[in-house]
Amino acid sequence: MRNNKASSVTMVCCLGLLLIGGCLDITTTSEVKRDGSIVRTITFTGDSSAVYSGNFPVELDSLWTKSTVKTSEKKYTLTATRTFRNAEEMNKTVQGQFGKTLQYRIALEKSFQWFFTVYRYEEVNLPFAQFTSIPMTDYLSQEEIGWFKRKILNGELKEGKKTLEDSLIAERISPRSEEWTSRNHFAPFFSTFLSGVPALNDPALTAAGVESLKDSLYRHSTKAVESNKFDTLHLIFRHVLKTPVVEKVWQINARSFEEIERKIEFEQSIGKHNYVTSVIMPGLITGSNARKIEANKATWQEFLGLASYFEYTMWVESRQVNWWAVIIALVLVVSLMAALIISVLRRRSRKQ
Repeated sequence: MRNNKASSVTMVCCLGLLLIGGCLDITTTSEVKRDGSIVRTITFTGDSSAVYSGNFPVELDSLWTKSTVKTSEKKYTLTATRTFRNAEEMNKTVQGQFGKTLQYRIALEKSFQWFFTVYRYEEVNLPFAQFTSIPMTDYLSQEEIGWFKRKILNGELKEGKKTLEDSLIAERISPRSEEWTSRNHFAPFFSTFLSGVPALNDPALTAAGVESLKDSLYRHSTKAVESNKFDTLHLIFRHVLKTPVVEKVWQINARSFEEIERKIEFEQSIGKHNYVTSVIMPGLITGSNARKIEANKATWQEFLGLASYFEYTMWVESRQVNWWAVIIALVLVVSLMAALIISVLRRRSRKQ
């Protein structure tokens, strides 16, 4: 599925990965209990082929309770639920595998403050971009990267919230961010091909000759890589390098090339879906970086473009009243007052 580049702003937000539209609407809700246990529920909503294929960005083993229902004429929803005793147990499941699933890191702190218990929940989305050998700073300045992260976090690049200055900055950044993404996708194909050249020991194709034509290979290959036409790359390399020996190098490294293709397709598959994450806390929420808070529920969305290359931390704090402590305090106060009254009454009776 190819990216729809509706505007330069969208391109900057996505940095080449976040696709418009989605195959599945994925909603993750983690409910934190007073005892520190966490109930995690994930719903996948889409057409029957998307739901029943089981090709999800998270792993659901047999320990999850699952059910599927038809929610409309063309929509189905799979609901998966699992209860974890604590954050440590949850981490073992949601840590995932790089290049195969999304990865998360969970932390839950619970502190007793007599009349209140304070909770802090953190969920870190780990980067899922597969190829980042070329640093982003080679194409964007630290200030531009900071602008991108800040605007995405604040949701200011959504329609109706971007300023003229934002549009101009996005227009300036877009070509470089696009090239950075393309260069990183091309790099593993080139390095894998280059590593196979010495094994042939053929004077018609040398490592030095391949290196000298790297930029030409990139320019001719970009469209094929970004449109997933990987099967044409060997023909492009052969055309640029002008020797049939290229085919032998491609055959030698066939499995490596297939793995690169799989990883690029994995990146794109993550971006096909729409994600919403919610956390339900004990008591009342006292702080969070979520843009939407309803009672004791915090919700995040539209964060995937940032999480593709950077760690993105969702956090929320809440405070639960310890009624037992309040009752004990009241009992103590009443007891002290009663003792004081009794003492006063006794003194008066003695004087009489």
